[in-house]
Amino acid sequence: MVDAQYGAVAYSLTSAVLAEQGKTKNTLPGRYNGIIGNGVIQNTDGTYRPNDVVATDLTNYYTMHYGRSNVEGATYSTDFVKLREARFDYTFTSRQVSRFGLTRVTIGVYGRDLLTITKWPGFDPEFGTLNDGYINQGFEVGQFPSTRTFGFNLTVGI
Repeated sequence: MVDAQYGAVAYSLTSAVLAEQGKTKNTLPGRYNGIIGNGVIQNTDGTYRPNDVVATDLTNYYTMHYGRSNVEGATYSTDFVKLREARFDYTFTSRQVSRFGLTRVTIGVYGRDLLTITKWPGFDPEFGTLNDGYINQGFEVGQFPSTRTFGFNLTVGI
């Protein structure tokens, strides 16, 4: 999905379910003593005043705000910056390795999917939701984290 203001956005069922269970940061306010939601209350004379009612049923409150019944509450930007791969190699000079009967030696370390900067609440904004052999765009259901890989490389020339 694309939103004119936010760019690429998607719905996260994982985030909605976790919010319903009170397991996300956005459900911390009011956890121990209730919360006063944004809004107004109509007085008996027809005027309005800021809401002053403390919601104590937080499960219901957060389900209505961030849960499955409120798609907007669990829709997030999928914009991201990712460090997809980094590699550091060192090649020894031929003079350094010739005493071992070698012509070339290179050692190195590498890593893949090292860092992702995003507001997406799930593991990776490049998710894919599979449905009967097809990838559905615009929503995430039960996402697993991407694999982060680290390695060591040794190249020897005789």
